[in-house]
Order: sequence, then structure tokens, then C-alpha cells
Amino acid sequence: MRCLEYMFSKGFYSAIATHDKALVIQSQELIRKNNTNTDMYEFQMLYGVTPNLRKSIVQAGHKMRVYVPYGTQWFKYSTRRLKENPHLVKDIIIAFFRRG
Repeated sequence: MRCLEYMFSKGFYSAIATHDKALVIQSQELIRKNNTNTDMYEFQMLYGVTPNLRKSIVQAGHKMRVYVPYGTQWFKYSTRRLKENPHLVKDIIIAFFRRG
């Protein structure tokens, strides 16, 4: 959050890439506190992970970039991402049973 606050204060375009609801809420509070223009940031998420959270972010008026792994290296990329963020496994399993 300190990095995001620094980026906002210096006028950097910021990519907020998280599936963590608490970080999303804190980011939205920081956006409001700093009156940050929507042209200065975007949220980023992987397709199929936490679709309800993604929807709530968009409904709140924030930009969202959704990433979809594809191409010949999609499996290696996906495996690496899961090793970096093992908590996503639960979200992915839940997403298999939801539409999103």
C-alpha cells in the first residue's frame, strides 16, 4: 500500500494486480483519499479467479484489465503463477463451479 500511495503521489500510472479483497478495499480507499483520477490506475486480475470481486470493482467505476493465459507456454506460465500464489488454487477450484 505504501508503494501504491507513492505512485499516486508522484503521478505514476498504477496497475493494482491482486485477487485479495482486503487489498482491493484498501486500494479503493486510497483512491478516494487521494482523489485519484480513473485515468491514472487500473485493477488487474486473472480470468476466472474471484469473478464476483472483479465484478464489484468494475461496478464501482474502476478500470479492470483481465488476463487470460494463452499460447504455447500457457501451462508453464500458469504453473509458475500458482507456485508464486498458492492461495489462488482455492479460488480457481471454486471458479470451476461458478460462471464468471
